[in-house]
Order: sequence, then C-alpha cells, then structure tokens
Amino acid sequence: MITRQFPINQMPNYPFEKEYDLDKIVFFDIETTGFSADSTYLYLIGCAYYRDNSFYMIQWFSEDIREESLLITTFFEFLKDYKVLLHYNGSGFDIPYLLRKCTSLKLNYSFDQLINIDIYRKISPYKKVLKLANYKQKTIETFLNIHRKDVFSGGDLIEVYQSYLGKKHYETLKKTRNPEVILPTPSEAEMLLHQLLLHNEDDIKGLLYISPILNYVDLFEKPIRIVQAGVERDILTIRFEVSASLPVRVNFGNDLAHFTAYDTMASLEIRIYEGELKYFYDNYKDYYYLPAEDCVVHKSLAHFVDKEHREKAKLSNCYTKKEGLFAPQYNMLFTPSFKIGYQDKLSFLEIHTDFLLQEEILEQYVSHILSHIVSKADA
Repeated sequence: MITRQFPINQMPNYPFEKEYDLDKIVFFDIETTGFSADSTYLYLIGCAYYRDNSFYMIQWFSEDIREESLLITTFFEFLKDYKVLLHYNGSGFDIPYLLRKCTSLKLNYSFDQLINIDIYRKISPYKKVLKLANYKQKTIETFLNIHRKDVFSGGDLIEVYQSYLGKKHYETLKKTRNPEVILPTPSEAEMLLHQLLLHNEDDIKGLLYISPILNYVDLFEKPIRIVQAGVERDILTIRFEVSASLPVRVNFGNDLAHFTAYDTMASLEIRIYEGELKYFYDNYKDYYYLPAEDCVVHKSLAHFVDKEHREKAKLSNCYTKKEGLFAPQYNMLFTPSFKIGYQDKLSFLEIHTDFLLQEEILEQYVSHILSHIVSKADA
C-alpha cells in the first residue's frame, strides 16, 4: 500500500469553525472499481485535514486488490482522532460502500461516532434555485468558477486502475527476471498511478473549494437582518442582509415575487394588490347577509333589518370589505388576512406603516415567501 501525505495550499472558504473545531474535521473521498461493494474493489481513499494552521492531504493507495482490508483499517484508525466527516454524496455512495466492505471483510468499524456533513444532501433542497444542469461535484466547481487539472471521471479511472495493475505486474516481473533492465522514468505504471492519485487529490481539494456552496443553504436556513422595506408603485421591496457570503449571484421567483442575492445582501420584490379585498368571518352562523348593501350584520343587530332584506350568511358571503395596499401570503401566516374570493387559496395581509417598520414581522414574511418560491421554483 502506498501512503502519500503532503500540505495543500487551500483553506475552505466557509466558516466551519463557527460550529466545529477545524482540527476535528476530515474531508474525504474514495475511489473504487464500480458501484457494488460485493463485486468491485476499493483502491484509494483520500482525506484532507487541518493541522498546525494548514491543511494537509493524505492518500492511501492499494497496489494490489488484496490490500483492501489494510486500506480500510488504516483509514478508520486515522478517523479515531476526528469528530466531523465531510463529503460530497458520501451518504449515498462512499459510506454505504465502506460499511458493506467492513461487513464482508469482518472489520468492526462504523461511522457512528462521527458527525456527517454531506454537501450534496445539504444543497439538494435548493437545486431549483441554483438551476444547474446536474449536481455532480465538477458541476458545482464550474458554477463557483473552480478549475481542476484532472480531466477524468471516476468511471474513466476504473480502466486506468486495471491498466495500472497490469503494467505494475509486468514491470515488476521484468525487473525480477532481468535486474539490470532500466525502465523509463517515469514508468508507464507510475504515469497511470499519477493520474489515479491526481483525480482523487482534485476531488478532495474540490471539497475545500466548493465549501462556499453551503452559503446558499445558509441563505435560507440562517437568520437575516432587514435593512430597508418600502412600496413603490405596485412593488413591495424588502432589502436584507444574509448570514452568508454568496460568491455567485442567484435570481429566482414566480409571478408574484422575485428574489436576488449576491455577497451578503439580498432583495425580495413582491407584487402587491391595491384596491378592495374581503375579510371572511369563520363564525358565519352568527351573521346575516344584506344583499342590497353587500355586507353582514351580527345576529344581535339583525332585528333592526327587515326580514325580506336579509338572509342567513354563508361562508362565501360573510365578510367585511377593506380598501388599501395588500401583500400576498400563501397561508394564513399573518392575521387579519384578506381574499378576493372565499375559495381563493392566496390570501393577503395589509401593508401599513407598522408592518414596514417591524423587523421581526418582515423577517417572518421574507422567510415565508422564500420558502414558497423555493419549493415551487422552476427547475
């Protein structure tokens, strides 16, 4: 087994240290000859870790498929000093693969003692916001303007590893039979080994490089701070500061609301309704509807109205009308809420001075609108 260890000139551009000690985090990725742990082999594990104010990389490479057990044992023994495991879709592949190998090789290891941070799983709820062609690690790197030296995919490297094993065996056999033979430097096997190690190295470095993608998760999951709110023409604009630093601008929205964010600032523009809306009473049985006046009166006052000018109120006509400026809401988050018609799913809240000045209320409203348009955003 080959062990390769060296410093790397890269820090994750994301504040992991706010929640974890950097020296307790391991970034990792594995390379295998296929997807099924029962019928393929693990040949490379790479990790990045923090020590003495710098990041380092360590790679364990199997020169022979019979070294799987040693490779896995070495990796898990290394992990004993760490608390957080960070990866890209490791929950979907790397971790289940290693656990299956542990079972088949009768190795008593698990990931139970570690906190798992899967970048892919973290960003998955917000795929429609980023609007990328796919969500492979290399695509995230391209989105963040990161460029790697390696040009291979994990699938491409299966054949490269098989070629390496063949070339390595041939060169060893040739040297054994004729010790005086001089192989080219680097040999064919060494060049193939370089390609295999470089791909894994770039994958691990890529985890550090793409860590800012987690800022797009924080955009929706961490507190915001309202900077300004106001109405101009038929648009309510709310500007706010986010708990993140977004490296690439994002824009998304629907017919009623549009959101844009870059760096630490964001803006939400909501199309408002100006005119008359209705507030519907739930306790309609306590009211009478007056068709001529298009309004309701409480039963306690109904005796002042002739019977022929009143009728029992229904859910659809038991309302009070209100004139003003209104902002949409997708459920009854704020009351009183108003509608155009009783059956409408969309309701409205009234925009008034107090609403525009109450930061806590505005923060709740922004969160409500963003949650809806993220879940309904076009792919």
